[in-house]
Amino acid sequence: MKTDKEYPATHSMATAWYMVDDDDNVAIIQFENNGPIPVDVPDTWFDKLLFGPSTTDRDDDHITFSLTDDQLDEVLENLTYAPTAPDEEKYWDEGITQIDPSREEEFLALCREGELIVEKCVSRVRGLYLVDYYNCFKHIEKEEDSPLLDPQSVIRKLIDRGIILRYLSFKYLSIDDNKADESGKKFRLNFESLPYYLYQQPYNEEELSERVLTPRHPVKLSQVPEEFRSRIHRIPGCFADKEYLQIAQHTPCRFEESPNFSLSTLPREEDYIPT
Repeated sequence: MKTDKEYPATHSMATAWYMVDDDDNVAIIQFENNGPIPVDVPDTWFDKLLFGPSTTDRDDDHITFSLTDDQLDEVLENLTYAPTAPDEEKYWDEGITQIDPSREEEFLALCREGELIVEKCVSRVRGLYLVDYYNCFKHIEKEEDSPLLDPQSVIRKLIDRGIILRYLSFKYLSIDDNKADESGKKFRLNFESLPYYLYQQPYNEEELSERVLTPRHPVKLSQVPEEFRSRIHRIPGCFADKEYLQIAQHTPCRFEESPNFSLSTLPREEDYIPT
């Protein structure tokens, strides 16, 4: 690959994407503001990638990774609050619905009736689904008023018929840049584990992205739907051996608008000395 090619600039953003190593482990790479960022990845936050790709392409929204029970437990214990009974939840925003698995067809039929988007089937065996319930709420103009559940909505039918069992609301998963704390760590995570290798890029492009999480039960490429595997960037070597990663060494990237960087101006993995 050429080391002096310039790629199109981009504005500051939060962007995350998948990569895979020589052992077929899947990682999520997150750049909170600046590049380099692979030219072909859409802008999204890393927690949107935990169950499979989430983009504006409606076909992609239904691509779901086949997580094992251990991996799913690892995600749920970090991603969600304690489940609540349906009638105790005031506003169904981002979260996971747990239904009676034996009534999946009835659940999906009612979602179609209410024009609700079933974004992911997280686990068919456990009856876990990501659903957009926006249409079920009356949205009040005044900021101090919370949205109200429409008593005629499909949610009401799903609850009254005993199809929906529980609702698990999402936590906000964040990675804070500490500028190195007493322990020497640059990043602080507000969660303990996830089934992915996770890298975070500092704001400064002259620093490499740092591995901030090593999973107990890493997601493998074989768990990714076959039609999506070719769209995951592959790097040589193994994530377990790469504490720091220079994405621009391995794939064409776009950069922050000012200044424009070329690959030759960025630090390389083999020469990098952490600050």
